[in-house]
This record gives sequence, C-alpha cells and structure tokens, in this order.
Amino acid sequence: MATGAILVESRISHVMLVTLRNPPVNALTTAMYRELAEVFRAAGSGDERCVVLYAEGQRAFCAGGDKNEVVDLSPTTALARARMVRECFAAVRDCDLPVLAAVGGPALGAGATLAASADIVVASDNAVFGLPEIDVGVMGGSKHMSRLVPATVLRWMALSRERIPAAEVARYGGVVRVTSRESLLDESIAMASQIARKGPQAVRLMKEVLNLTEDRDLASGLHVEQLGTAIMSALPESKEAAAATRQHRRPDFS
Repeated sequence: MATGAILVESRISHVMLVTLRNPPVNALTTAMYRELAEVFRAAGSGDERCVVLYAEGQRAFCAGGDKNEVVDLSPTTALARARMVRECFAAVRDCDLPVLAAVGGPALGAGATLAASADIVVASDNAVFGLPEIDVGVMGGSKHMSRLVPATVLRWMALSRERIPAAEVARYGGVVRVTSRESLLDESIAMASQIARKGPQAVRLMKEVLNLTEDRDLASGLHVEQLGTAIMSALPESKEAAAATRQHRRPDFS
C-alpha cells in the first residue's frame, strides 16, 4: 500500500490478512485511516471470504491515534481528520466480509475502537483494552467499546482510564477467544478459515442482517432476518446447502 504502514495479503482458504505495521506501537496516522477505509471498502472484490485484522510487533496492537498529528490540529483540520476516522471505523463495520480482529498487546483509544468495529475479536493473553482519552483532552471510542463491555464497565474505563485485560473482556462476551501471543495469528486465521468455508453469499448476507438488527428491537430484528431468509432462498447456494445437508455431504460452493 502507499504508506507501507498497512500490508494486505491473501492467505489460505480465502482469508485476507490486513496488518498494521507502524512501529513502535502502531499508532494510527491520517494516512493509515484513509488506507484502512479503502482496504475494507474494497474487501470482497476478489475471492476473499473473511478478513483478519492484525498488527506487527510485540508492544501493542494499536496504542491509538498519532499524538503528533493531534497536537498540530486546528478546528478545520480536526473536523477533516475526524471525518476520516469515522469513515475508517465504518468501513470495517460495514465491510462486505466478516472481519476478525486479532488483538495482541494493548488496544487503546482508537486502537480499541478499531478492534471493536470488527465482527469478532480474538485476543492474546497479554492484550488489554483502554480508553485513555480523558487524560489527553479528547473524547471518542466509548460508543464502539460498548459493543465489548457492559455499560458500567465502559463508564469505569472512560472515567478512570483503567485498562481491562482481555480475559475480563472475554467474560463479558466482547472477546470470543483468548490465546497465547505466539499462537494468536494462527488461531485467528484458523477461525477465519472456518467462516470462509461457509457459503460466501450466505456469509455476506448474514453479516448484513447482523449489522441491520444489532440496534433494533426484537420484533423488527426478526422481521429483517426473515427477509434475509427470503432473499437467500432464491440463490443457488441455498439450494446446494440444503441438498448437501440431505445427502450428508459437504456442500460445494465453488
């Protein structure tokens, strides 16, 4: 990619790997926000079926936004940068493909927000999540973090700046699996491959339905799911899945 701070690779089983690599702590620059937005908007245009978001280095998954950029902001540039930040996180959440965040080490501020924008979060046993904004004179990230922790825990994080270990976030349901730092990437790719073996159209439609129903009430959420079933039933992939189930074989989605 253009800055060299975002690496995009194709892995086995239709898995795309997107890697942050901006040492020492993978702080997010405006250029990185822009590139990430472009990458996740384009994901799925090839034969990929799932995305793993990872970060190089041992010090942090992402320690937040680049502080050097924040210091030099004016009201005009702050608004432009804020818009790019929103577009980045929205591109991850609205990506056509499921996104699995593999969080190794601290995910702080914008780093926590980036991870919380994903569909699934896997973390290493040394990972922590934190919202340090109150100590640096800004706000942001709390709403996204509400996808991973309960309201009272979120308020404690936002008001105290205390970091919450991955194991605790897992108890709240925000982290799906905690693994060692050494096996984090392999474990995450294996999980992504499990998703990628499903019907590609079903997976995309399921993600769309999950996004649409996340903040809806029970009745309207069920209605959206039923509409998704109606759409899916007309696709050849659905017929193949049903036939494979009846015939006790693996479906062929090629």
